[in-house]
Order: sequence, then C-alpha cells, then structure tokens
Amino acid sequence: MNSEISRLIKNTPVASLKRYFESVHYDLVEKFNWKSDEKSISKSLLDITKTITDQKLALLKSDAERITALTDELGQSILKHSIFDDEIEEYYQLENEYDRVLWLFLKDPNRFKQVEDCWYTDAGRNGRMWDAFIGPKEIEVSQDESDILAFKNKILELFRADGKIQIDIYERTRAESEDNQIELIQVMVYREDLPSTQLAFEEESLISKIVRPVKEVALTYEPESGYIEIVAEGKEHRKTITKLFSENLLQSPIDGKKIPLKQYDIQKLLNPVVLSFDPEDGIESVKVTLLKVNPPNSNNSVTLDVTMKEERSIYKLSKEYFGNNDPLKSGFRLNQVRISIKFMPDQESRRGKILHVKIREPNGCDLKSKSQKEKLIGDKYLDRWELVKTLL
Repeated sequence: MNSEISRLIKNTPVASLKRYFESVHYDLVEKFNWKSDEKSISKSLLDITKTITDQKLALLKSDAERITALTDELGQSILKHSIFDDEIEEYYQLENEYDRVLWLFLKDPNRFKQVEDCWYTDAGRNGRMWDAFIGPKEIEVSQDESDILAFKNKILELFRADGKIQIDIYERTRAESEDNQIELIQVMVYREDLPSTQLAFEEESLISKIVRPVKEVALTYEPESGYIEIVAEGKEHRKTITKLFSENLLQSPIDGKKIPLKQYDIQKLLNPVVLSFDPEDGIESVKVTLLKVNPPNSNNSVTLDVTMKEERSIYKLSKEYFGNNDPLKSGFRLNQVRISIKFMPDQESRRGKILHVKIREPNGCDLKSKSQKEKLIGDKYLDRWELVKTLL
C-alpha cells in the first residue's frame, strides 16, 4: 500500500472522497456503499486500492502524491492565496488541509497545477537549485507572442535542444507572513530533454520505448524590488536563463548581479551572551525569549519560551527546570531563536513597543515582514551580534 494513498483516504472527509472516486475512478466504486460509517468506508476504500494494478494504480498513486504534497504549511499558504473572492465562503467550510487541496484538484486542474508550480518554486528557495539576481523595478512582463517566442528560441539555443517547449506566465502572491504579502509574476518553462530508451511491455512482448522527459525552470519576478529568482538544475545555466528572461520578457538587459544572501549562525546563543545596543536607538532592553533545540541526529525538539516580564534569563530557567538534563548543556543544536527588543515609551507606545525577531538557520528571519524602521534596527543589531553573514 502506497503511503500517500493511505494518508489521502484516512484524512479526507467521506463526501470529498466520494466526489474524487466517482469522477476519476468510477468503475472502482460503481457499487460502493457510501452510506456506511466513516471508519468502514475508509477501510473498504483501502481494501479496493490493494486490488488495483497497472495504469489505475499509477493514476491513483500520482493523484495522492500531488494532493498530499500540498497539505504542508507552505502548500496551504499558496493554496489560500489562489482562491477567488467568490470562493472564500465555500473554501472556509472545507474540513481540513486534505479537503482543501482535493477541492481545488477537482474544481480547477489548471489552477491546481499553478499551485503545484508555486509550491515547487518556493520549496526550492535558498536551496541547491536556487539563485536570485537584481533586475529592473516595476517592469511589466511581456505577454506578446513574439517576445515569448524569442525567449523560447533562446532557451532552446542555450541547451542546444530541438524539442517542444512551453512557457506559462501568471500573477501570484507569496506570503512572507500574515502581514507581508508579496505580489509576483511567475514564469514556468517546460522543455523536452534528450530522448532515452526504456524497456516496456506491449501486450505480451517486451519492447524498447523512447521517452522524452520534461525539464522545468521556475522564475519569479517581484516588480516592487526588481528581484528575479530562479529554481533550475545546473548552476552554470541559471544566470544565463535569468538574463534571457530579463532581456526578452522584461525588455531590460541586466548584468546578472546576484542578490546578497544572508545566512544566520545562531549557535552562540546556546550560552548567555551580551547583546549590546545603543541607547540613542530608543532601546530599553534586549532579551533572548525563545530557544528551540534538537538532540543530535533527531527531528524531535525542545522549546524554551519565556516572557519579557520574566526576571530570570531563559538560560537560568532551563538549568532550574532540567538540572543535569539541561538541553542547553547536552550537545543539543539550536535551530530557532527569538530575540525580543523592548523600546522605551514614546508617543506611539506609552508602554514601550516590543520587537520580536525570530531567526531559524540557515536563512530564515521574519524581519522582512516588519516595518522599515524595525528592519533597520534588526539588521543593525543582528550584524553587531555576529548572528548573520552575507554570501554572494
């Protein structure tokens, strides 16, 4: 039993499973009893999936993998921003993440594919297949057929290819946080790669079949900042593809200068350190208020969380609570920290505003969702406290 098929059936409400199987696999459930209790329906569907083979099993497995992939936090965020205004009421009635993904899967396959592409792109950010470059600001991405054709031809020329190629261009939103939504243009490039031969059965005979795999390139353009990001195989081609995109679809050649990438190193905060600050910045105090640590070679974690009002440090509390089993002294690794900066009272906040900065290794920091003033303060002190370094 494929794990994704099992997860889909066990976690999806019966009404939605019924819509899926009756629209995609009707022959499997033609005489199925949908009026039974939920547990019996789930078991019966799992039993049915154990009996199918070949193309039917491949289709069900593919659908289950596509749907379950988008049930994570990133997939749900992208999905939420893909719904139309007149769908909001219906969307919020859906029971869980599996129900929401399957709803779009059945309702609008083209939009579902766009959500998949956005998930693929954002999941690859800051990874080994990702690069980011400085481009022109506030430029409209060309939808002119001649410009798109020129871009296609340049891509084929770059890869010395002669197969089919497809370009999809659409608007989307990337949620950096609940308060920070970034409007993007996404460009997907699908290109046929060199053919390969695979053995396959045709009726009772074993034959060689020629297949042409499809290679993907994902580009996003942020008009407000001019940033162009790319997710693609082959580091040697990413700058060239980005330059071709800007030259042909933005009508604005670029030199391929990379966006400096900030990388965080927070391990020093496993121990008490002095986080100094300048009083002229209106700061009253700075305190580490959250530490999330993992034991070696484990995905389990321990989270220590204190309030700004707590007089004892998070390090002293950890020692008091855990004694000889203090995770901060047991070879655990720090993967997330929250630093709280309390400002002195002013006209905007009589009690003094508190800026919470969350950092996760290697590239996660929520400063990008803060105000410009808060970003300036945060950037200044993360650099001073030697928690960040800039990579090219």
